[in-house]
Amino acid sequence: MQFSLPKNTNISIHPIKSFTDNYIWMIKKNRDVVIVDPGDSSPVLSLLKKEGFNLKGILITHKHADHIGGIEDLIKFYPDVKIYGPKNEFNFTYDLVSNNDLITINELGISFRVIETPGHTLDHIVFADKNHLFCGDTLFGCGCGKLFEGTFSQMHTSLKLLSKLPGSIKIFCAHEYTKKNIEFALTEEKNNKDLISRKKRLTGVDITLPSTLYDELKTNPFLRSKNLTQFKERRIRKDNF
Repeated sequence: MQFSLPKNTNISIHPIKSFTDNYIWMIKKNRDVVIVDPGDSSPVLSLLKKEGFNLKGILITHKHADHIGGIEDLIKFYPDVKIYGPKNEFNFTYDLVSNNDLITINELGISFRVIETPGHTLDHIVFADKNHLFCGDTLFGCGCGKLFEGTFSQMHTSLKLLSKLPGSIKIFCAHEYTKKNIEFALTEEKNNKDLISRKKRLTGVDITLPSTLYDELKTNPFLRSKNLTQFKERRIRKDNF
């Protein structure tokens, strides 16, 4: 399936660190912001208050607590915020979105295409425009999410779908796993020059994201799996790595 992706201009994207290795992504335009996967409200509220930003939207990729745990608290301070997420029984009011929906946050004048990516969880979705992919726990730097609910086939299909997006698209994952993932990837492709180069390039780098789809296609062992069988074998090995 080919997706028509909108183009958003004059936005900037900033990581908000939370928990041990989570990233809550903040999409900013002027003084207005959209937050992706706020598992923890504290660092978000602290930044909004400090900078005087206005919270206008929340995007949810899936149901895990480290991605939605801060929403109920954020709603107390921003009761009119628009929330978009997949089908689930959340304890808050939100707009249900599904595959190929186009959401628009009018206050910022920005839009994102919704793509369903079951695998990590059955409800997992991602949000994309021409230049940015907010992929939650489906795709990681040099890796992919564990299979908590979905099948190997579902995750393999989801990754193949994302691999057809523009190569220049920037990948905004929800966890800082890249360096650990590279170590595993090198056990699969020890002579991959792009992978070796990526490891060197990230030496001493604290925040390894965003990457690009172009980088992932050259170095990510899961996107580079030749077929479902190889993907399954690699995912099992990674789980035991």
